[in-house]
Amino acid sequence: MADLPDEYTTADPEDSADLLALVRYGLGKEIRLYPTALAFIENEEAENNQFALANIRRLIVQPGQRIPSKLEVVVELDDGNAVIAAEGMTNVRDFRDLLPLLQERAPHITLDPPDLDEQLLQAVTNRRQSNLGCYAFVLASFLLIALICVVGTLLRHGPR
Repeated sequence: MADLPDEYTTADPEDSADLLALVRYGLGKEIRLYPTALAFIENEEAENNQFALANIRRLIVQPGQRIPSKLEVVVELDDGNAVIAAEGMTNVRDFRDLLPLLQERAPHITLDPPDLDEQLLQAVTNRRQSNLGCYAFVLASFLLIALICVVGTLLRHGPR
């Protein structure tokens, strides 16, 4: 993450009284929305990047380069710079809760893709369905193994 000029840093990360939304993901990583700033905090790397909402032109969310299910959040600033603010963001549910508050506080910020909320909802739905499919597969495997054991025991010992 890049060192940013003072004009982009406005919120104190320790001041939780003004905190509007919090998205926790990964190990010690957070996205915090304050009334005038958006902060990206990585406690393990001791990095804290904050952007004044007035200086953000566009918020871009895209699939991760190495793992597509882990999203990258890119902040495009009004001076033309684009900064990868968060890598490996997985908490889609809380991020979706943050978006309406961000749009309310800073309606000038455009989202990329424009239907970001819909796409994130689809990602949550796909993940839920994928998990259900995995659970069903594991359960069916255990039942099949149990059935094979019962049939094997019956064939080996024969009916009594």
